Amino acid sequence: MLKTKVKISKVNNLTDARYFAAMGADYLGFCCNTGTEMYCAPARIKEITEWVAGPEFVLEFDGWQQEADILELLTTDLGQAVHFGAFATYTSPFGLPVFKDFILENIDESDFDGVDFPVIRSEKNYSQLTDREVAKIKALAAQKKVFLDIPFEAKHLAEILENLDICGLILRGGEEEKTGIKSFEELDSIFEILQD
Repeated sequence: MLKTKVKISKVNNLTDARYFAAMGADYLGFCCNTGTEMYCAPARIKEITEWVAGPEFVLEFDGWQQEADILELLTTDLGQAVHFGAFATYTSPFGLPVFKDFILENIDESDFDGVDFPVIRSEKNYSQLTDREVAKIKALAAQKKVFLDIPFEAKHLAEILENLDICGLILRGGEEEKTGIKSFEELDSIFEILQD
């Protein structure tokens, strides 16, 4: 059991999927944005998820897709949740839990309507956040179950978990060095701290 929920974004290979599932991640996300570098086709998602048990699977969309295309993909039952980018303005009820990105620098909690798990994003490293930004995250986390998606070093993780009452963290998958080969050194350090 981990100290906080963990969602992995942009999984596109079995090596990542099996590693994160073994480490206890709650959600594995697959990029469904056609034409992007991390795109994972439905057939590939099915192929990967058939080998993994434990996490729920999340279909990730940046926000430029037609609602009809998303609804059609949801009929495949590949995902148990959806994750939308910061610019998504969908109004359909998708019938699944919704993660949605919000940019820390211009977030407004009234935007959280219809979102089960707001994801607070920033390009700033945790160590560069101002006191005001940290206070903003704390205030938002008191209102809703938020996930945090910001760069951080493993050495700051204990402080993040202690200071910010977040529901979960977003971590990322990445390319393999070769099929089946990948270094997880930095992630091992993170999961070591997350182990309860």
